Amino acid sequence: MFETTLSSISAIITHYVGNRLKDDELILSEEPSVFDEPTQAILWKYVLSSFKAPEFYQFTHAAELDLNNVYTIAKGVFVDPATITSRSKDLAKVLFEHSQHPQIKSGEFFVMYFKKLTFGNVTADAIGLFKSEKKEPFLFTEEKDNIIDIHSFQGISPGKVDKACIIFNDSMEDGYNVLAVDNVNKGEEAKYWFEDFLKIKPRSTEYTKTSNILTITKDFILNDLGAEDLMDKSEKIDLMNRSVDFFKENESFDQEEFSVQVFEDKEVGDRFRAYTAEKDKEGYNFDEGFDISQEAVKKKQKIFKSVLKLDKNFSVYIHGNREMIEKGVDDDGRRYYKLFYEEEA
Repeated sequence: MFETTLSSISAIITHYVGNRLKDDELILSEEPSVFDEPTQAILWKYVLSSFKAPEFYQFTHAAELDLNNVYTIAKGVFVDPATITSRSKDLAKVLFEHSQHPQIKSGEFFVMYFKKLTFGNVTADAIGLFKSEKKEPFLFTEEKDNIIDIHSFQGISPGKVDKACIIFNDSMEDGYNVLAVDNVNKGEEAKYWFEDFLKIKPRSTEYTKTSNILTITKDFILNDLGAEDLMDKSEKIDLMNRSVDFFKENESFDQEEFSVQVFEDKEVGDRFRAYTAEKDKEGYNFDEGFDISQEAVKKKQKIFKSVLKLDKNFSVYIHGNREMIEKGVDDDGRRYYKLFYEEEA
C-alpha cells in the first residue's frame, strides 16, 4: 500500500519512554538522531512493515478536537516542520503521562517526519510515531588478527513493529487521516495506545464499513439466530458462506438486496436490519449502502469458518449448496450427517 519513490525521511528523533507507574525514566533527546543511507533503508523497512490494510482513523475528542493533545502537536509540526524536535518532546511527555498500566513496557519512542508519503490514495507529508517495546537478540562477528569472534546484543527488529502511528497532513479539519496499529497489546491494554494516547476512532470508509458489516453479519448468524437454537451448525455455515459470496460477487452493499439473497426470509431480514442498527456504534448508517472493499473482504473472510467439527473424529468443510448435506438420527439415537456428491476428487 505504501509508495515511497518520491518520499524521504527528513528527520527522526528518538526518546525513551518508561512506565510512569513503575517510576521508570523519561529520557528526552535534545537533537535529531543521525542516520546514514544504509540505516535509512532499514528504517524504511521498519515503517513499511507496520501497515498492510487501508484502515484509516481520525483524531477525536469528546469536547473539542483542539483539546486532543497529539492532534494539536501534530498540527503545529505541519505548520512548521522545523519545530519537530521540540514538539516531539511534547509527544513523548503525553505518552509518558498515559504510561501507567502495569502491563505497559518501557521502550524507545521514535518520531519521524516524512516528505510526500503515499499510502493508498493518500499522498502528503506525514509524522510517524513508533514505540519499540520488545528487543530481539542479534549476533555479529568481529575479526582481529585472523581470529573471528562472535558477539550478541539486544536490538530492535526492523520487521517487527510493536506500536505505530502515521499522521498524514490531509483532512486536518476532521482529525487528519491516521494509520495506527498495536501488535503487542490487545483488549483493554490496547486502549493505552489508541484511546488514551492518540484518542482516535475509525474513519467511515469503504474498507471500515465493509469490515464492520462482515463482523456484524457473522455475529448475527451465530449469536442472534443461533441463540434460539433454531438452526443446526451446517445451516449457519451455509448462511456465512452465502454472506461472503455476496460481498465477493457484488461491487456495492445494499442491505435490502443482501437480506433477500442471503437470508431468503423477510422476517429474518428485518431482524438483521434491526441488529445492524443496534450494533452500528460508529454511525456508519449501513441502510444507506456503500461500495464494497475487496481488500476488507479478503481479510475478513477467514473469520467465516466453514468447518463442521463432529466430536473429535471428523472435520467437514462446507463450501456451498446446503441441499447436498442431510442431518438425521438413527434408530440407536446416534446423530449423523449424510453427504451427497457427484464427483470424488
